[in-house]
Amino acid sequence: MSSLPEFAEPQARETYRDELNFAEFPLASLTTTLPKGQKTLEFSDEIFDKARRERVTRKLTITASDKYGLPTATDDEVILGLIQLSARSNFDARRVYFTRYELLKLLNWSDDSRNYARIEESLNRWLGVTLYYDKSWWSKEEQSWVSEGFHILDQVTILDKERRKRTTGKPEAGKSSFVWNELVFDSFKSGYLKQIDFKFYKSLESAVSKRIYRFLDKRFYHRDHLEFDLRTFACEHIGLSKKYHNGELKRVLRPAIEELEESGFLTTATAEERFVKKVRGEWSIRFQRGSARPALEKPLETDAKNHELATLLVARGLTPKAAARVVGKSNESTIREKIALLDWLVSKKDRRVERSPAGFLYRAITEDFPLPDDYRRELEKVRTRVKAVPAAKTKKTEERTPTASEISDRKRIDEYWRSLPAPEQERIEKELVEKSPRFLREQYMEGREGRGVLFQAFRQAMIDKYVRELMRQKGEDRGGVGREAR
Repeated sequence: MSSLPEFAEPQARETYRDELNFAEFPLASLTTTLPKGQKTLEFSDEIFDKARRERVTRKLTITASDKYGLPTATDDEVILGLIQLSARSNFDARRVYFTRYELLKLLNWSDDSRNYARIEESLNRWLGVTLYYDKSWWSKEEQSWVSEGFHILDQVTILDKERRKRTTGKPEAGKSSFVWNELVFDSFKSGYLKQIDFKFYKSLESAVSKRIYRFLDKRFYHRDHLEFDLRTFACEHIGLSKKYHNGELKRVLRPAIEELEESGFLTTATAEERFVKKVRGEWSIRFQRGSARPALEKPLETDAKNHELATLLVARGLTPKAAARVVGKSNESTIREKIALLDWLVSKKDRRVERSPAGFLYRAITEDFPLPDDYRRELEKVRTRVKAVPAAKTKKTEERTPTASEISDRKRIDEYWRSLPAPEQERIEKELVEKSPRFLREQYMEGREGRGVLFQAFRQAMIDKYVRELMRQKGEDRGGVGREAR
């Protein structure tokens, strides 16, 4: 039985807004990392300008400060969240008072110190970002595309200890604040806004899906069927890499489009219907507005075989809906491979995943990211260390004969382990796996079914270490395990 929400959802949804210029071109990179030293993003297209009665090239150039760099998809969400804060007060002032807790809840981010810092970092980043619109900023007053250059935010004040009220009793006392650029605020006041289903937007897993939704939601205002040049749509309006060839663009777009199809926002189409070849090397992409209202909730539907995979994905931040989609459309080896990659990156507090681990994992699986070179090197080191155990029985034994002490040690470890009842062996092995680093634990789980050489080597090394440590704690010397282990 469903329960009523704690707040009046229909009324709250009416206040959700998106600035139409911000929905037209990307304001940020879709990736969480950019090439070192990159400080500029550029997007452009060509349209017929009715005011000029001619075709014009529109261009947006985004430049960043040295300290904070270019904005990413996470920063784009922060700006959209700030718009909602202003909409709550009907855009009555350029300066908006807020608390970071309030913004975290609005964005559905967890209430922790890391996200508080992310909010502050994002706001500081936007202070250093300059947008140059070349015939690409729509002036409602002039009814034409104009050229403008500005920062989105003019000022940011972050208080270390935000409180709702101080002794003054003023509503804004103790709150942080930001100030919109005058040009941006004028666009708000002129009404160059559209409604946005913000709850649906936040339910989307992929940054690509979110970007597509904002752009198409604006364009669907005029018609239900849309067609674009594939490269212009993907690279200039969604923000995919311009280095991608057409096949790569379709591959990256496909899972994001499927997410929007499953939600009801888009009508389902085959690949042939979605991507239409015009001439050699040129493709178009077609969309039709879905007839159903976007589905905000979808139960987790997986069979017994896939339940474990879905559970692993949900545990790492994916929604049940997204987990079901990933499990249903991706093979098990890819899912486990990318889970292990995410866990490794998280353990190292890597910047590639610090802003959205779940979003990274979703895209890594659905777009089948190649494994980074640093991760491959680390994986090879682990494999080399693990293989050292069976190597002692193969190559090294050809070079020398094991000492009597080594033979005795091996024999006593094996005797001790075999002396344990099978349930006790299973209990100990399970505990050892659970205590292992997550990276190794996932490798163990992945290899368990095939029980290959790598799996067997890691398992044996894990058991040997356990037995030796047990004997060391009982005062045994390094010469052997000893009968007291029984």
